[in-house]
Amino acid sequence: MSPRSIEELAVPYDPGPVEQKVRRRRQRFRSRLVSLGVTVLVLLALSIFLGRRFNGAAVFGIYGLMLAVSVAWLVVSYLGYRMAKNELAAMGSGTAVVIDRSGVELAGVRVPWQQVSGLAAVKGRLFAGPLLQLSRHSGEPVSVPFDHIDVPPATLDSVARAYSGGRHGVDLSALDS
Repeated sequence: MSPRSIEELAVPYDPGPVEQKVRRRRQRFRSRLVSLGVTVLVLLALSIFLGRRFNGAAVFGIYGLMLAVSVAWLVVSYLGYRMAKNELAAMGSGTAVVIDRSGVELAGVRVPWQQVSGLAAVKGRLFAGPLLQLSRHSGEPVSVPFDHIDVPPATLDSVARAYSGGRHGVDLSALDS
């Protein structure tokens, strides 16, 4: 967060948290890959050492279930990793949020206070965190994920209330649940 002047709050995009998310999810994917390999090796070892004593349909069903669970975890972790990489690639650069006496700028869209119908924290989609969303009287809402900026939501709320003359704040109720 770096103010351009005393008259506004300007918050740049911060790729740090998203880069950390990509690293965590890549590590989780790799550990699930290793886990799948260990599962396959254990099932092969059981088949070889136990031989014909455990060659029934029930045993193959259990083996299949164990493999299916391991593969499902691998797929879920891969999807989370890909989504995090896509989020990092789609992240903007420059200034994410500007709040001043004349209005709000979010993700490059400038809206005067008279056209603002609301600022709110909204829940993100699957594998994504909450978003700061700017709703306006005309046009689609604009949003920026909170993990793309390095400012606490409560700070944005108090700054918005101060610069809008108390008319607007950030509705943070979605963060409580």
